[in-house]
Amino acid sequence: MTPFAETLILRAVGDNVWEGEADPDYAHSGGRFGGWTASIVLRAVMLEPGERGEPLSATMMFLSMLGDGRIEIRTRLLREGARLEFWQAELWQGDRLCVHAQFTFGVRRKTLSFVEAQMPEARPPEDPSLVIGGAPAPFGRLLPSRWVTPPPMSSEDDDRGVSLFWTRHVHDLALDHTMLALLADYGPPRLFLKRPVMSSTVSMNIYFHATASEIERVGSDYVLSEITSRRCEGGYFDHQAILWSRDGALLAASEQVGVFRD
Repeated sequence: MTPFAETLILRAVGDNVWEGEADPDYAHSGGRFGGWTASIVLRAVMLEPGERGEPLSATMMFLSMLGDGRIEIRTRLLREGARLEFWQAELWQGDRLCVHAQFTFGVRRKTLSFVEAQMPEARPPEDPSLVIGGAPAPFGRLLPSRWVTPPPMSSEDDDRGVSLFWTRHVHDLALDHTMLALLADYGPPRLFLKRPVMSSTVSMNIYFHATASEIERVGSDYVLSEITSRRCEGGYFDHQAILWSRDGALLAASEQVGVFRD
């Protein structure tokens, strides 16, 4: 299977400088899907020479809309330790800074291990009763969703306070850390269940929990997204996503702040 990272094409054009193109398949309202943007910035840091373990966390600030055409990603190693590395990365388009990001990488070791989060009950993705749909954008066709709970703008009433859906890439691309970054931002904000409005992500934190073996076991299978929100006020809202494998492994989690216009 082809890992998703291999679809994120970047070429080195100098020390800590990477060049690529904004992928039209992930266009959204004149810009780019934030999950894809997070993925390619992470990819640039992972392409830097050296061994740095696995991504542990990412902090993304979306400063300006990313349009069509050439992009440049500039990376910088902030600090390197025996087990941890801290990186900064910026995505530019022309003279516009579009994304500022920080990443933490770490070497995992065998020690205390536990999971307190619990995977929600969900009908399997093959269940014929699930509603199939995707984001109303080009990338929605690449990431069709199989809805366990009623989808946004559905006639069904649902008061569970959570949205659940299964997703996998239509091209059978294998899960990796860059796809976890993609899926960490994939899912309609729950404010869509209240009112269909235009919204965008302002900042996002991603926490990568999956071990290498858990990622390998998923392969190109479905991932369950659990979407919640705590509060919407004054034109802003928060949005949380938890990603689960079919066999119950907690793969990643994200928190973000979004802005909306009505």
